[in-house]
Amino acid sequence: MEEREVNLIKEAQGGNQMAFQQLINIHGDKVMGAAYKFTKNHQDAEDLYQETFLKVYKNIQSFRYESEFFTWVYRILANMAYNSFRKNKKYQTVEIGEESNLWETIPASNSSNADKYFFNNALKDQINNSLLDLSPKQRTVFIMKHFEGKKIKDISAILDCTEGTIKRYLFRATQKLRTSLSNA
Repeated sequence: MEEREVNLIKEAQGGNQMAFQQLINIHGDKVMGAAYKFTKNHQDAEDLYQETFLKVYKNIQSFRYESEFFTWVYRILANMAYNSFRKNKKYQTVEIGEESNLWETIPASNSSNADKYFFNNALKDQINNSLLDLSPKQRTVFIMKHFEGKKIKDISAILDCTEGTIKRYLFRATQKLRTSLSNA
C-alpha cells in the first residue's frame, strides 16, 4: 500500500471527511465496476456502491492494514452483494461477454452470423436462468471466479472462507450449471 493511501486512511479514521472522499476517488471506479458485475443493473450497482462506501465509512476504524485497502473494501462489497442475493432472492442476469472464458468451451460452427447471434443469445439466456438455481454463496463465488477472474485464494480471503470451501462452492455450482444446461 502506498504511503499516501496509508496517510489518507489514517486521516479518515481520525474523522477527516476530505481524506475519505479522496479514498473514494481512488477506488470508486473499481468498486462501481465490481458492483455492476454483481448486479448487471446500473441502478442496483449504484445502490450497492453507495451502501458499500457507507459501510466502509462507518467501519473504517476496524481497518487493520493487514491487507490492501481495496481488498478490504471489496470484501465488504462482495458480502453485501451476497447478502442482497440471499435476503431479497433478487437475482440479476449476468452478461457473458467476449472476455469470459466460458465461451472458449463452445465449439465454433460453420453457420451464418444470424444463426450464431441467435445461438449465443439463447445460450446466454440459458446460462442466466441456470445461475438462478445456484445458492447465493455458490452464485457469488461463481461470479467472482468466472466473471471477475478472481483467484481462489483471493475469493477465500474476501469471503473469509477456506480455499477448500470456495472450491466446493465452485464444484457444486459447476455441477448444477452443467446439469441445468444439459437439460435445457
